[in-house]
Amino acid sequence: MNNKYTNTGQLPDNPLEMPPPYWRSPGIVFQLTICLEELSKLLTSLLDIHPQVSALISDYFDQNPEPEDDDPEFEEICDPLWEIESKIILKTELAIFMAAIQAEDHLNQIITYNLHKDIADTIEKLSPPEKLMIISANLTGESVKGSRPYDAIKSLSKWRNSYAHGHCTDRPTKSLRHNHLIAPEEYPSVPKAIENMLYQLNGYLELSNYLRKISHNEYTIAGSTHDTEIKNYLNEIERYQFSYEEDGQVYDLEY
Repeated sequence: MNNKYTNTGQLPDNPLEMPPPYWRSPGIVFQLTICLEELSKLLTSLLDIHPQVSALISDYFDQNPEPEDDDPEFEEICDPLWEIESKIILKTELAIFMAAIQAEDHLNQIITYNLHKDIADTIEKLSPPEKLMIISANLTGESVKGSRPYDAIKSLSKWRNSYAHGHCTDRPTKSLRHNHLIAPEEYPSVPKAIENMLYQLNGYLELSNYLRKISHNEYTIAGSTHDTEIKNYLNEIERYQFSYEEDGQVYDLEY
């Protein structure tokens, strides 16, 4: 049998008759794993530099009990730490963004290999949470609403849509003025950025596991080595323990 298809008319309407053809992914998962690898390295650097800068800051305030605002000396002390912190926050955002895209790719794969062509074509343009509801209802006969997988895809999709449209993800997006001109109650910090990233990506893994569990097509049941790799990176990142008060701008770090 020739497994190379040149047009969609050659594909079977019954999804359980596939594969072949095999799923061609855009490779977002590699972007995600590389991002987590880089994030882990940045946290190692943070662990090294944080106590050094903290000691210098303590000495600075001992010598300057009432420092001036925007003191160049203070900024020079903090710059190496601020640079790493900024990179860490950016990596957490990129990881969430990539996980949200990868989650929809997985949803689309499950749809293609488990639902009849007529259903798959009809729901193709729906939002990821809507896709998940239809997938679950068709494959399990039950509602997925209120479950961790459903909450995960809702959270990931909301975050992705905000980020992809240039909005600040820590502010309401109901208007440009509200999102971009009103100061947030607190600004991003490393501890809270890490916490949010871990929450979102663990949700992604629960969603991925759920989709494999309810799949009827053997091709989409098998476990993913990529998910295992992601989980290993998350386990490593979770070993960095932050303790802080209030907004997380000042914190202690242990490993």
